[in-house]
Amino acid sequence: MTRVPPSPPSPPKPLHILFFFLFYTTVEFSGVSSQQFLTSERTTLLNLKQQWGNPPSLRDWNASSSPCNWTEVICNANGSVVLLDLISKGLTGPIPPFICDLRNLRDLDVTDNFLTGEFPKVLYNCSKLAEIDITRNAFVGRLPDDIDRLSGLKSIDVGVNNFTGNIPPAIGNLSELR
Repeated sequence: MTRVPPSPPSPPKPLHILFFFLFYTTVEFSGVSSQQFLTSERTTLLNLKQQWGNPPSLRDWNASSSPCNWTEVICNANGSVVLLDLISKGLTGPIPPFICDLRNLRDLDVTDNFLTGEFPKVLYNCSKLAEIDITRNAFVGRLPDDIDRLSGLKSIDVGVNNFTGNIPPAIGNLSELR
């Protein structure tokens, strides 16, 4: 009986090469973009710190560490900032518009600081905000009638400020309002 030698392995199929290429480029570019995203959010947070008077309570916030390791910051699984817990941190001045550069920010708590100005309409640009607590600051003026522009809002606390007027009807149906 004559033996037939085994055939040499066939070259990879073009479809396998395409899937490998797509997988490789996706992994490569997602690593770069998430690093750039983290750098961008760190820059935004450091700018917030500076805008609010560089309070000593935020001394951990620096350019060499990840914001996800800062005690006042909570990130999601992708490393994006989703919560700022800035209670009693000695913050001064207004809430700057670039806070909404934190594109996935859902919860903002700046209770018991020295934040000033009218109701921070800049928050209208934070499309994912669901909970806001600006209690015990130095905000003044009338609560805006168009507060419903915060379309994803579930809870807001504006107490112990110097707001005038009644709570606008647009926010009267929130699940939690103080």
